[in-house]
Amino acid sequence: MELGSRRLSKDNTYYALKQKIIDSELEPNQAVNEENLAALLGVSRTPLREAIQRLENEDFLIRQPNGRLRVASLTIKEVEEIFQIRSMLEGYIARSAAKNATDKDIQKLTMMMEQIKHSFQHGDKRNFVSYGFEFHDYLSEISGLKTFEKVLNQLRDHSLRYCRYVSLHGDWNTQADEEHNYILQMIADKNEDGAEKAMRDHILSSLSTALERVKGIEAP
Repeated sequence: MELGSRRLSKDNTYYALKQKIIDSELEPNQAVNEENLAALLGVSRTPLREAIQRLENEDFLIRQPNGRLRVASLTIKEVEEIFQIRSMLEGYIARSAAKNATDKDIQKLTMMMEQIKHSFQHGDKRNFVSYGFEFHDYLSEISGLKTFEKVLNQLRDHSLRYCRYVSLHGDWNTQADEEHNYILQMIADKNEDGAEKAMRDHILSSLSTALERVKGIEAP
């Protein structure tokens, strides 16, 4: 039980710290140190050090030559790479989802679309992004492309960080909502070519929006 509790404490610390970076509560390029982070999270140094090490390995935290820590910056190069990779992988996932989707899957995706639309109309930026990611995650699940899903999962939280940042510093326009609708329509129609193209176009459109926001803050 003690071992389990320790493991839980380590994992909770890691997830809590990562979430603060994803949500920009800890801002890009912000200097951080163990003492402040321990106080912020209400944890001891041991689980914190392990969390920091994991987040360094994932490039959310950067250890500078002088040994000090800072939150990773948001860069044009990284956002371009992440969204370009997503457009290729998720385009093919949407194609496979159009082939595999059952009536029950279409019902579930339609419910997700209602959540996306509702949060967008009410200016609920955080949930708009979260529901959008759930929609994409569910398409990965029904596509049956396990290796694609694994690769995407490695990018997911970095991508989510950029999307959250866009929401904090402006709005996703109505186009994003319409694009999700069109993807769902292509999948419901079992139009594999249409679903792939609709998804690629959607992610490259999201890239354009993200680039507009990031260009203003990229570190010199």
